[in-house]
Amino acid sequence: MSLYTYCFIWVCVLGLCLGSFYNVVILRSLSGESIVFPPSKCPKCGNKLYWWHNIPILSFLILRGKCYFCKEKISIQYPLIEFVTMVLFALSYWKFGLEIKTVFVLFWLSCLLIMTVTDLKEKLVDCNIAIALGISGVIYAFIISGWHGALHSILGIVAGVVIMELIARSGFIVAGTRAMGEADSYVAGALGAMFGIFSIVKVLLCSLVVSAIFTVPIFLYNRFKSGDVLTCVSAVLFSICVILFEIVWQNIFMLILIAILGAILVYSVLKGIRNSENRNYLPYVPALSVAALLFIFFLN
Repeated sequence: MSLYTYCFIWVCVLGLCLGSFYNVVILRSLSGESIVFPPSKCPKCGNKLYWWHNIPILSFLILRGKCYFCKEKISIQYPLIEFVTMVLFALSYWKFGLEIKTVFVLFWLSCLLIMTVTDLKEKLVDCNIAIALGISGVIYAFIISGWHGALHSILGIVAGVVIMELIARSGFIVAGTRAMGEADSYVAGALGAMFGIFSIVKVLLCSLVVSAIFTVPIFLYNRFKSGDVLTCVSAVLFSICVILFEIVWQNIFMLILIAILGAILVYSVLKGIRNSENRNYLPYVPALSVAALLFIFFLN
């Protein structure tokens, strides 16, 4: 067995074990408990778990997805987080090998994973994790490029926070409230530390695209259920015209039609937001995390 294969196997094992620990961090950060004490227990019946109940993925299969004591179903989150962590660790080692960057990437991905899950589950994000993420980004930049790199990382923090705050506060103009939660600005600043001043704008633009892919269909579906035909029809016609312009008809008349339909769509969307009684923040950390993932492995 080669050294590369040997290390790869242990990186996967490390990912599985840490994924099990991240489940504890996620669960207890939402409940406010210490991540150290008390020992692992069933969240439903409170019984202390035996050591063989905590074997990543395997315990879930052995117990057939049920608690050993109360027989209540175990959330699929547990093996899923363990598996995802293993995959991310394996991908990091495959991409960067035995380098100092790998250590930092593993830490960054771990922080992003924890914040993503808590944001999806309860729309809560521990800003201390984002701060640790930002500090590690500055440290990495200093190790790689000295004070020059650290300066770019710090400027990235400023740019990330400022851009995200401008986007969030634009919600006051549209709907009379922030468009995003305050924790999103912490995470954006942390990404600025990781990627630096020259890349953070591209990362944030990528996150907006990722968010739009998931949120726009949900928004349009909700508008359709509420009887807002104008928004739905204009969105469909706008999309068709943009596709036709890119593929078939690239002329001034099509551009004018796209501009008109775009204006109608923006007007109807803003009107729908103003009249909406439910203005809860949608989780945005997942979009930031996916954008960061793309830039770590593929786009940077």
